[in-house]
Formats: sequence, structure tokens, C-alpha cells
Amino acid sequence: MTLRMWARLGLLALGAVIVQVGLLNQIAIAGAHADLFLLLAISAGLVAGPQRGAVMGFTLGLVADVFVQTPYGLSSLCYVLVAFAVGLAVGALPGRPTLGFELAAALLGGVGGTLLFAGLGTLIGQPSLPWHQLAVVVVVVGAGCVLLAALTCRLVEWTIAAAPGAHHEPGAFASGSAR
Repeated sequence: MTLRMWARLGLLALGAVIVQVGLLNQIAIAGAHADLFLLLAISAGLVAGPQRGAVMGFTLGLVADVFVQTPYGLSSLCYVLVAFAVGLAVGALPGRPTLGFELAAALLGGVGGTLLFAGLGTLIGQPSLPWHQLAVVVVVVGAGCVLLAALTCRLVEWTIAAAPGAHHEPGAFASGSAR
């Protein structure tokens, strides 16, 4: 990953903080709001593949953790796992993912990432939501991910465009070696 790509990722994270805190947190549906950082991690897996997507997801999670009242690193752990899983799913495709695949990955990643965050939080002793409230959060985050998926994928493509060889190529990550 190049310095230019890291600079773009920093700009993306700063913009995400502004949009998340200034806009999305204010649009609450039954007490739940969209999670832009989770969606950016999903998009990183879609666009950059499992390894680079996981690195980007971890970095975005560290930024997101500043704004939540949970143990520092919990969001990072969830985002890195979700980005890696989405990147692996993209690697199984014969070509570039279609819009339909991106939307499905955004929905499943949003739902899975939210449940993973809630489950890991419960395991480490964080207060948990009642099931009906957790269901609302899952639906709102999943819907938010679907609505914003196409835009965030293009933003992540712009972010990694500065890194040579950064675009996901089928089989590029199959050997497990870093490029």
C-alpha cells in the first residue's frame, strides 16, 4: 500500500466521520442508524479483496471505535473479519462483481457485521440489547448498507486507485502471499 493510498484512506475516513456523526447518527429509526464505517469495510473487501480489504477495514474500525462506547478495538475486529469474508466471496467470482452482488454483499455484510458486533460485545461482558431492539438495528444497518453500497464502492475504488495492483483480480489473493 502506497503513501498516496493511505492519504486517500485518511481523507475517506475523515469524510466518513463527518457524514456518520453529522448526518447518519441524526437519522435514527426506532433508535437505530446506519453504520457507514461497516459499509466502508464491506466495500473494501468487495473492491480490494480479502487482504487489503481487511487492512482497510481494521483501519476504519480504529477510527470508528473512537466514537462508540465499547472497548477500543471491537469495531476493528468486526470490520476486519467482515471485510476479509466479503473479499473471499468476491474471490470466488469469475470476474468483477455485479451491482446485484455488491448489494447482496452489503446486505449480508451489514447484517452479519451487526450480529458479530453484538455477539462479541456480549461475550466480553458489554450490555446487550433486547432481541427486538437488536432486530431493529440489524434491519436499519442492513438497509443503510444496501442504500449506500454503490456510492461507497466507488469511493473505495478511488481510494485504492493510487496503489499499483490494488484492484481486485480473481486469484490474486489465492496463494496467500502479500503483493
